[in-house]
Amino acid sequence: MVMEVKGVIFFVTFLLPLLGPTRSGDVEKIADFGPSVKREQVEGKDGVSKGSEKKDGFISKETAEKLHILYGGIGPVLNPPGLSPMNPLPMSEPQETHKSVYRKTRGTRNVKRESKTEGTERNKPEQIHISYGETPAEMTVMWSTPLQGSSEVLYGKSRHKLDKHTEGDSTIFNLMNPQGLQYIHRVTLMGLTPDQKYYYLVKTGSEKSEILHFKTMKAGYDWSPTLLIFGDMGVVGGAPSLRILNKAARNGSIDAIIHVGDFAYDLHDEGGKVGDDFMNRIQYVASRIPYMTCVGNHEIAGGTFSHYRYRFSMPGVVWPAPISQLWYSFNMGLVHFISYSTEVHFTDGPVEEQLKWLRQDLNEANANRDKRPWVIAFGHRPMYCSNNDRDDCTKLNSVVREGFENLFYDAGVDIIIEAHEHSYERFWPMYQGKVSGKNYRNPQAPVHIIGGAAGCNEFDKVCVNPIFGPKGPWSAFRSWLPGLYGVGKLFAANATHLHWQQLLAVNSQTLDQFWIEQHHHGPFPHQDTGRLM
Repeated sequence: MVMEVKGVIFFVTFLLPLLGPTRSGDVEKIADFGPSVKREQVEGKDGVSKGSEKKDGFISKETAEKLHILYGGIGPVLNPPGLSPMNPLPMSEPQETHKSVYRKTRGTRNVKRESKTEGTERNKPEQIHISYGETPAEMTVMWSTPLQGSSEVLYGKSRHKLDKHTEGDSTIFNLMNPQGLQYIHRVTLMGLTPDQKYYYLVKTGSEKSEILHFKTMKAGYDWSPTLLIFGDMGVVGGAPSLRILNKAARNGSIDAIIHVGDFAYDLHDEGGKVGDDFMNRIQYVASRIPYMTCVGNHEIAGGTFSHYRYRFSMPGVVWPAPISQLWYSFNMGLVHFISYSTEVHFTDGPVEEQLKWLRQDLNEANANRDKRPWVIAFGHRPMYCSNNDRDDCTKLNSVVREGFENLFYDAGVDIIIEAHEHSYERFWPMYQGKVSGKNYRNPQAPVHIIGGAAGCNEFDKVCVNPIFGPKGPWSAFRSWLPGLYGVGKLFAANATHLHWQQLLAVNSQTLDQFWIEQHHHGPFPHQDTGRLM
């Protein structure tokens, strides 16, 4: 059995990329052995697809069985008229801008001793990353240095003319970070032109970064954002997923990234050196695409959450973020996104404060649903899962489910994106353990997606890949195999159609995809539900 598993991992890691895509017209669903469902496209006056169903084949069962990929149920793939299937991002090598010097710790795990850039000067900026501000005309830029110094950003609309200059703040960062870089800088650029490419460099004292670039968010609500979404990405295990992220940064195909908790494993490990290593590894993508975050259990850090609070800055939250406000929301085109903390229920955190904020935010979102119909919430620990690992999501009395399910159902949250389980699982619309329907046409309950498969399998096995238990009636699709990592791609096509795609890190091909069609956004109807758990 051990040799068989090793053979599968070797095939997926080294041989599968050589196979390339299948013949033109095939939609690859490596974990689904049967047909998907497509509908004949008959365009109505509102551009909504209607019609009868037809079958479309995928990779053969025999081929999939050779990969020993665990699989689950099959969901429909709905293609609205005028929209081509989402093309997977091609695989490319991560662009490393830093050279790392490693030492061996905890058996076989490599942890960076220090981070150096070629020609490193004494206080060279590192770990540059950006995030959205409170409006499309703002962008927050952050970086780290070993020594104290100024916090400046030079920027402009041409790489040859960085004619604007903004200064910001810096803070010493030594809480749970004795060996990491000690100073973190933050500058918020304001008065930017929406939907505009800007070039910039960061500057501390006389030391400057290379010239980087980003594109500001489009203004208004009548546009369709595309995001990459995932959780549980480690320093080592996350390297394959970085290929997808770096490719997106190079071709400008993604508007933003959402990391749904658990960074690096852990940011505070080795006195903060692991955190420095992780932030340098994501710099290529995070300095070009807004990197939005959510707190996870691996960020607790003795109850301080220090690395999460200091290393990241999110819209509407003071920096460094107080422990009493590890949540926020932001708008992107047709979507209102909500980042909430599941960790308040496991750390004696401010449960009531967050609930009060969530109720207010959801009320405002519903009042604005004619403009931004989609409401998507993301939090680290799931409410439901098929994993046989005794986590909270496997229990009848789940703390997370008790804390959030009724609130999100009553507010009509369309999608709840979670992580924590190191696997990918898609659910039928459900509430209190009961499926409202085995399709995604006008769902009568939230759709849960677990996307914790970005790559947590560190060499010292601090992350243990889970084993699926019996498949519940609410599980529409699930797939897991050591090394079968990936990230989600979300595209809000219009007010009624939203597409999700799970991309394989090993070759950027599609593991799973589905459309949600919702014409009645808003609070779901009250109903008597019995538990199927």
